[in-house]
Amino acid sequence: MRTRALLSILFFASVTSVAFAQSNRSFFASPVAGDVLGSGQSVSLKWFADQSSSGQVRISFWNVNTGQWSDIGYSDYKSGSFEWNVPASYGKTFRLRGITENGDVMYTSGFFSIQPPAAKTETQVPGVTSPINCTVHPNPASSLTRICVEDLPEGVPATVEIVNEIGNVVTTLYDATPDAELGLCCTLDCSKLPSGIYYAHIMNSIMGRAVKLSVAH
Repeated sequence: MRTRALLSILFFASVTSVAFAQSNRSFFASPVAGDVLGSGQSVSLKWFADQSSSGQVRISFWNVNTGQWSDIGYSDYKSGSFEWNVPASYGKTFRLRGITENGDVMYTSGFFSIQPPAAKTETQVPGVTSPINCTVHPNPASSLTRICVEDLPEGVPATVEIVNEIGNVVTTLYDATPDAELGLCCTLDCSKLPSGIYYAHIMNSIMGRAVKLSVAH
C-alpha cells in the first residue's frame, strides 16, 4: 500500500513538473495558425519569453515550397516582440522560428498564410463627375502598345504606371507636372513582360483610372 501511494505521489510530481516546464517554455503568441497576413504590411511578432533565457533571439521565416529557413532579423529576447515587414510570398504554408543564444527554440503554433496586396483599380475623388479618359491599343498586345490619355489638367502632377495583378508597379511611363492642358500617349514594350493581366494606371490628385491590359506572347 505504501509503495503504491509513493508511486502515485512520484507520478503526480513528475506530471506536474513536466506541465510546469512546458508552461514556462517560450512560444509565439502571434501570428498563430490560420492567421492571414498582407504582403508588404508591417506586423508585430510577439512571443511569451521564458524567464530562464535572455540575450538575442534570431528569428527565421520558413516556406514549405522551398523547404528553407531564411533569417529575418534579431531582437532582444526579453522584449517579446519584433517588427516584421511581411514579404511578397503568397500561400498558406509559412511558419516562424526563433532561436535564443542558449539554443532554446520557439515556433509559431502552426502555419499562417500571406495574401497579395489588392490590385490597383479605378479611383475617383468624390465630386469628380468623370474619370480620366484613356485608351490602350492594341489590347491584347504582344509587342508594342500605346496608352493614350486625354486632357491631363495643367499644373497637377500625374503618373502613368503599369501594374501587375498583385498590385506591384512594373514600370512608370510618365511622372511629371503638365505645364499646359495635355493629351499624352506613352508606348509600352510588352515583349519584355511575361504573359498575363496588367493595368495601365493613370492618376493625379483629382482623378484616376485603371485600364485592363492583356499581354499574350
